[in-house]
Amino acid sequence: MAKKAIITMMLALVAMTGQAQIRCHVEGTLETDAWGDEVIICEAGTDLRVVDNPSFHVKAKEGRFSYDIEIDFPKLYNIFFLKQYKMGRLLMGKFIAENCKVNVTMYENKEPYIVVNGEDSCKHPILWTLYDVLNAIQVLKHSEVYVDFDKSQYERYLTLYHDTLINCYTVHPVHDQIATAEAAYLLQPGKPYIDYNVRNTDGKLIPISTLIQGKVVLIDLWASWCGPCRRHSIAMIPIYERYKDKGFSVVAIARERNRQAMEIAAKKDGYPWTSLLELNDENQVWRKNGADNAGGAMFLIDRDGTILSTSTDTAELEPLIKKALNIE
Repeated sequence: MAKKAIITMMLALVAMTGQAQIRCHVEGTLETDAWGDEVIICEAGTDLRVVDNPSFHVKAKEGRFSYDIEIDFPKLYNIFFLKQYKMGRLLMGKFIAENCKVNVTMYENKEPYIVVNGEDSCKHPILWTLYDVLNAIQVLKHSEVYVDFDKSQYERYLTLYHDTLINCYTVHPVHDQIATAEAAYLLQPGKPYIDYNVRNTDGKLIPISTLIQGKVVLIDLWASWCGPCRRHSIAMIPIYERYKDKGFSVVAIARERNRQAMEIAAKKDGYPWTSLLELNDENQVWRKNGADNAGGAMFLIDRDGTILSTSTDTAELEPLIKKALNIE
């Protein structure tokens, strides 16, 4: 990294670490009414399908709106039209919420234009770079969906982070997010599965390891609102029935806003196993499994805790289950 850039980052670090309570005032203008008058302002990484707080919703009046953010640390925030989000056409703006005034202009067919204290919003080198690291890990996690994907341009962020940025602004929660995202990125076949807390059927927090240790088990992360997840889970039922008496088990965890949604979906789909509940992302189970913006995921785990597969395809999973159970 250039010496000038490092000096700039260090100056920004000194400025931010002296802050206690962050108060950020946002003012916005709608240059279009094509997407309605309601915008969403929320911390980056928020999944509205799971956590949709009324405070995220901001109504414009006569094409203008204002919003105040109070937080403990400067953090990355997103802003977008609610109607765009619902229609799957998201033109998102991003800004670092710190002690400042943010001006946002919202358009019909391009991303919001954001000015912070009269300057372009990208002039916050430390936090922007740290959030770039986080984004790079998330891209790497899903790199298999791209054709001729060059990982090197994103892996450079990880090198930069471990060589330099890990020592910058060490108390900021983004470091925990990066560590969690990196651990999830490493959740590949042949690697050990991670440990994290879940609530058991009695509502007590327990390590997931206590449920899977010494077993051939499928971790099934699903949600009542996720159609593909439910189809994958339903397809797993006959395989579970074939091998449940031979040592195979399923640990299902549902990502929901309320217990009733999980119970209704599980009963309708006829799951023969019990589902645990991850309510409003309480334990960050999805983030820890690298599935932040997904409805679900599957991990087939061997008796020693090694990941055998991350596929959701039963045709791929059944031979691996048989092999792990020593079934010819």
